[in-house]
Amino acid sequence: MILVTGTDTGVGKTFVTISLVKWLREQNRNVCAFKIVETGCLPICEDAQKISEACGKEIRPIYSFKAPVAPSVAADMGRTSISIERIKKEILAFSGEYEEVFFEGAGGLLVPITWEYTFLDLARELGMDVVIVALNKLGVINHTLLTVKACECEGVRVKCVILNTKEKFDESVETNYESLRKLLKIPVYLFSSLEDASNFAESLLD
Repeated sequence: MILVTGTDTGVGKTFVTISLVKWLREQNRNVCAFKIVETGCLPICEDAQKISEACGKEIRPIYSFKAPVAPSVAADMGRTSISIERIKKEILAFSGEYEEVFFEGAGGLLVPITWEYTFLDLARELGMDVVIVALNKLGVINHTLLTVKACECEGVRVKCVILNTKEKFDESVETNYESLRKLLKIPVYLFSSLEDASNFAESLLD
């Protein structure tokens, strides 16, 4: 089980996730993806829809909310509650059907699913490996190192950092990749398109 997390919201987790799934499925690997909790479903859950298209089957989030806020906040606004036990049970059941599943979180590792429980807690308790998606722009070095450090402190294994390069936001785009490679002892991959997934997707199944 792999948790795909981000250094922030809007860094391209879904783009990376569906690219990995599409490429691996083209290689006849039995993989899929799953959005655990999705907020901002107005009127549809767009991330889950994209993941469903990549996996070739309808895959709905375990929980979905209209408000584009953290899951714990959205649950309060909707006057409902989120069951961590239900989430863990459904993740384990879904994982048993595939060679590997990429579970996409919401925002970053410390986003609260409930007020007492984060995505980092989920990764630790289920023994998930983590893939960190980071947006290639100024500030990414600090955000990435903090996310890696949080995993290390909780004994959660980070498989790699995927530096998502959408466009040239600023001058740091030219140096962030080499900087992160020097600062981290884990693999760092540049990513901008489906074709880039071929450089490292297979290694995530090891």
